[in-house]
Amino acid sequence: MQNKRPFRMTPQRAAIYAEVQNAERHLTAGEIFERVRRKYPTIAYGTVYRTLHLLAEHGLIQEYTFGDQAALFDRRTDRHDHVQCAICGELLDVEVPIALLARQVAEEQTGYIIYDHQTVFTGICPSCQDKQAAGQERVKATTGNS
Repeated sequence: MQNKRPFRMTPQRAAIYAEVQNAERHLTAGEIFERVRRKYPTIAYGTVYRTLHLLAEHGLIQEYTFGDQAALFDRRTDRHDHVQCAICGELLDVEVPIALLARQVAEEQTGYIIYDHQTVFTGICPSCQDKQAAGQERVKATTGNS
């Protein structure tokens, strides 16, 4: 649920918001802090962290938390789905039209009135697949197995 209490958009908050909006991918608070610090060298990490949560509360950005991994922040606020790498944690937007059918099925099976849902597919990204394959090739070369 979104917080409706207004807040002041300071230049620092605007810079933090702009970094999320201009990002090519989902960023952690630490990555956003490093980017904003280039323009505001004295900004504190806590300011960035609190601002990100404030922006998410107001529905201006979305925050995704997955277990022990650092939260990732997304500029898209519409309902959409994701695919996440189980090794490096990369999170990408993915368009899955059938996911809307899953919501209907969940409502029918449980009697819930579902007002939101997100689907996250977990797997191994191409980069991590390549690293795993390269590691297996090195093991074969050192052990003499083919």
